[in-house]
Amino acid sequence: MQSARLIKPRQWELLEVDIPEATDGQMLVRLERTAICGTDKPAWIGLAGDYPLAPGQSGHEGLGIVEACPSGRYTVGERVLLYGFDRPLFQQYVLANDDGGCIRLPGDGEVDVILMSQLFGTVLHAFYKLDPVIGQDVVVLGQGPVGQLFNGALRNLGARRIIAVDPLAHRLEIASRMGATHTLPLGAGLVEQVRSLCDGELPPLVVEAVGKQESFQLAASLLRRNGTLLYFGVPNKEEGRGVMSLDFLRMFINETRIITTVGPNPHFDYSPALQWITEGRIDVRPMLTHVMPFADIQQAFTMAFEEPEKHGAVKVVMSFD
Repeated sequence: MQSARLIKPRQWELLEVDIPEATDGQMLVRLERTAICGTDKPAWIGLAGDYPLAPGQSGHEGLGIVEACPSGRYTVGERVLLYGFDRPLFQQYVLANDDGGCIRLPGDGEVDVILMSQLFGTVLHAFYKLDPVIGQDVVVLGQGPVGQLFNGALRNLGARRIIAVDPLAHRLEIASRMGATHTLPLGAGLVEQVRSLCDGELPPLVVEAVGKQESFQLAASLLRRNGTLLYFGVPNKEEGRGVMSLDFLRMFINETRIITTVGPNPHFDYSPALQWITEGRIDVRPMLTHVMPFADIQQAFTMAFEEPEKHGAVKVVMSFD
C-alpha cells in the first residue's frame, strides 16, 4: 500500500509498505479520506523531535471502509470514522480498534462533509464547559477550520454577535458564510473595534482558536472583566513543549476565567456533531476549500500551512479514490 513519511521538516516522501493484517480486536480499514489538522503542523515545521517519522504519522482525521473484522463487531463494507489512537492515517490502510474505537457513519452522503464530524465534535465538546451563549457577544480569534466551526456552533446556539478575527481576507469571507455576524482583520485598533461593535463594552466570551502566545495575550485583552477565555488552540505551534510567557497579572486583575478544552469523548461528542452535519444544522462546505489526491500530500501541506492565502486554503482534505 502507499504510505507517506515525513522524512524531515516540510518534506514528505511516498513509499510502499505492507498492508497490515486484521486480528481479533483490530479490524482493517481502507481509508477514503484523511484531512490535515492544525495538530499536524508542529511535526511539519520541525517540532516532532526525531525524523523521519514513522510511515503514516501524524494523521488522525480520517474515514474509511471496513475491509476485514475477525471479531464480527463490524460488517465488511461499513463506513467508519477513525480518530485518536487509530493513527497513522497518512496511508491507504490502517488497523483500528473494533471495540469502541470507531464511529459508524452513513453509507451515503458526501464523505468530505461527513469527515468534518470529527473536528466538529472537538468543538462541541467545549460547549459543555461554558455557560449558555444565547444573546451573548463572542469573539472568535483565528479563522482556520476550528474557528469556522465555532462560528457555526455559536450561530446555532444563539449567540448575538459572532465577531470573527483573522489576518487573512479569504478566511474572513468564509467566516461570514459559516455563521459569523461580523468580521475584523487582525491589526492595530482591534480592541476598540470590538468594543464599538459591542455597544461600548468588550464581550463576555473570547474563543482562542490559534494556539500561539501572542494570540493568547490578545484574546485576554479583548475580554470584559470577569469574562471567559476559551482556549482551544493547541499551544505547541511555536515551541514543542507548549511553554508560554503570559502577562498573567493583567489576566488576574481582570479576573479572567480561563477554560481549556481538549479531547473529546468520541462517542459523546462526535455523534451529535455527525447529527448536526447530516441534518443540515451546520453547513461545513464553505470551509472545505480543497480535496486533493493523497499522492499530492507535499503540495497539500504546503497549501495548508505555508501558502494558505495564495491558494485560498482553509480545510484541506486528501482523497484515496
